[in-house]
Amino acid sequence: MRIAVFVENALGSGGAFQQTLSMVHALQSLPDHSAVVLTPVAENVSRLQERGIEAHLYADGPWTRFTDTLGGLMPRSAQLLRLGRRLGLKQLGQSLDLRLEALKIDIAFFNARSATPLRLARHPYVFTVWDLCHRDHPEFPEVSENREFERREQVLKAVLPKAIAVIADSGIGADKIAAWYGVDRPRVHVIPFLPSAGVRQYAAGERTSSPQAVREKYGLPQDYVFYPAQMWAHKNHVYLFEALAELKARHGIRLAAALSGGDKGNKAYLQDYARQLGIADQVFFLGFVDDGEIPALYDGARALVMPSYFGPTNLPPIEAALLGCPVIYADQPTFRAQMGEAALYCDLNDPFSLAGHLHTLLDDPACAERLKAAGHALTAPLTEDLYTQKLATIFDAYALKRRRWQAREGP
Repeated sequence: MRIAVFVENALGSGGAFQQTLSMVHALQSLPDHSAVVLTPVAENVSRLQERGIEAHLYADGPWTRFTDTLGGLMPRSAQLLRLGRRLGLKQLGQSLDLRLEALKIDIAFFNARSATPLRLARHPYVFTVWDLCHRDHPEFPEVSENREFERREQVLKAVLPKAIAVIADSGIGADKIAAWYGVDRPRVHVIPFLPSAGVRQYAAGERTSSPQAVREKYGLPQDYVFYPAQMWAHKNHVYLFEALAELKARHGIRLAAALSGGDKGNKAYLQDYARQLGIADQVFFLGFVDDGEIPALYDGARALVMPSYFGPTNLPPIEAALLGCPVIYADQPTFRAQMGEAALYCDLNDPFSLAGHLHTLLDDPACAERLKAAGHALTAPLTEDLYTQKLATIFDAYALKRRRWQAREGP
């Protein structure tokens, strides 16, 4: 079978893009199947092709959206569009289903939340739900303002029932999908996060940067903690700042924080808050960091600190653990389920909880070594082979059923 993986955002979108790349590579290694990327972003095509990934553009303008909607309501409209294009009337456009037919696609794969499956009238799809945090934490502005909560609900309620399979990152997430959206639990498959290809290559000794190189480039001191996260409110950078201030006030320790990720409207507030706490010179806003430098930032850090409210799991703790960087995580049941003994857990209601863990790591090398050993044991089974096996279960099952009917007419 030929699988179309939809990548709908511009490259450089951090962990979500890295997870997409991991999925594409895993799909490409499936026996009897092949994977290509479809994207509405022109610059993505060349960047993906540079990585050896077949990629194609699809139209995402008002006209194609209209024809897709028409195709869903009037099945014969696709035949008329196809006939018109054969007659040379290219201006009639090409619906998304016709674009997939032209590329001989059998099934679509969505690795992030998307309304695009609603435009597919004749192609089945697999849909991924990495989080339901708009329901878990509706108080945060990024999931409540500008009708974002309502948009997410509309998409999920419309898309999930028709998906031939739904992928979740944890058993807890899978249970919520089944309970909240009426999806039969056996149709929800649990595939945990896989460390990005760049992190896995770095762990294997294939390195394009080093801790010393990133320290020099970004002006970082010897001792820093790393937090790769977009500047959203739910990422809770404020809590990290308060803990650094506690560490400075109570123990006289000036520990730096290296923050990678784009500004989502909260950066100016964070900069001002750091100034108010008297730690502005300890906080380094790195912006978007090249993929090749992220592993070196983990490698050189005294710890990964991740006080995020959103889950049920996150990618950075797994990547840090693979690279031997101690992890300090928010104390939530889903995070404990993800990392087990491979992390220290901080109380998000008490910044001194994090400050205490930081002091312990700096003062007790044995604690850091224990976390590193537990992290390596946790991440050892997380290989691309595991991904391949789990994805093969989904696509092999569909391929078996697909042989029960004749292929549709091509373009």
